[in-house]
Amino acid sequence: MIAGVILSDSLDRETRVAFLDDELDVHSVETNAEIVELLDEYQPEVIAFDVGTDQGKDEFTSDEQDLQDEGYIFTPNSHQEKKVERLQSLEKHIKHKLGYIPEFIRFEPQITARELMLDDEEALSSIGVEGDIDGAREFDAVLGAVTARFYSQGQYEEYGVVVPESLDKA
Repeated sequence: MIAGVILSDSLDRETRVAFLDDELDVHSVETNAEIVELLDEYQPEVIAFDVGTDQGKDEFTSDEQDLQDEGYIFTPNSHQEKKVERLQSLEKHIKHKLGYIPEFIRFEPQITARELMLDDEEALSSIGVEGDIDGAREFDAVLGAVTARFYSQGQYEEYGVVVPESLDKA
């Protein structure tokens, strides 16, 4: 089991969590406690978040600078301070509440979509991912789960953001 999370920066906007194993299951939640409950229920081994916890003294961390140098477009952690703080809080919550510690990775939905040529549900279906997806944020959470799958299979490059190995290279 793997998961992808589009974390909101406030409780006024729902967080989307996608779990992927043999089937796809997508949830909308508001609080960190609800996220932890879902993680306890599904017990994913790898969770891909759309933000990381590393921040540099400059606009970009060294990994983000490498990613930018490779030509990728993304939002640096320094522009997402509230989400970074929420993820740090969530990590602490997970470590205290769960009987296991999943692996956290960072992904960027637009990078995964570009590398894997996934722009709609039909494209997801072509790689064996099918389920009910309601809206762009849920689609992005599913892209996170797909990224976690590529990561767990060793088909990725690491730039502080996991970049799945392009399907045209396979």
